[in-house]
Amino acid sequence: LLQVIDPDSESGATIFRDNSNNDTKRLIVACRGSANPKNFGTNLKFKLVPATRLSQPTPSGAMVHEGFQEASLGLWKELAKPLLSRIKEEEDATEIIFTGHSLGAANALLTSVHYRTAISSTSSLSRPSIVTFGGPKLCNDILARFIRNDALEGSTIVHLVHDKDPVLANNQKLWNDLGFQHVGIELQCDPNNPAVHTAAEEKPKSFFSSFAWNILDHCNYLGVYVGPRA
Repeated sequence: LLQVIDPDSESGATIFRDNSNNDTKRLIVACRGSANPKNFGTNLKFKLVPATRLSQPTPSGAMVHEGFQEASLGLWKELAKPLLSRIKEEEDATEIIFTGHSLGAANALLTSVHYRTAISSTSSLSRPSIVTFGGPKLCNDILARFIRNDALEGSTIVHLVHDKDPVLANNQKLWNDLGFQHVGIELQCDPNNPAVHTAAEEKPKSFFSSFAWNILDHCNYLGVYVGPRA
């Protein structure tokens, strides 16, 4: 339907309409992953800073990844007007989903917080769903609880990950040492097939499963390549 880019961070998002289900008309806000040097610079600004730029008051001690807070705010400024206008036009839409991969996953979660503040509480689309792929941890436990229980109360928040993703595997210790937390439910999925594993015993066993080294595996989720394209 439309595409926007924040000129400062060069984060981007595209709005789609999904008509594949006759009973459910969805709007999908897909936030783009890292595609240029500015995007990678955003990823590297990983210091936890006070969460003061999320369109609503947050609890004392709430901290968020500095780069993601800046990028999501800039992206929301570009996205807010066209998205809210489109929602008025799409009167039969019954669901809105924010999604993204990697940097796009972080932007999807945080822009959904901005969206929840801006949308009328009486709208049928007032509670977005958030589904991310290969997304980083991006805040401390205080902000994670606040987003889950207050800012996005009633929303479904799912983080799809897999063990072959080297970005996730090689950054877990750093994120844990810095006190980063996930906001929603983390589910393991298959990088090469459309399968989500709801229990550990469902995951296929492989000699190579403990090694995450191929950067392309960061871009393979559910049998789809979701990384940068020429």
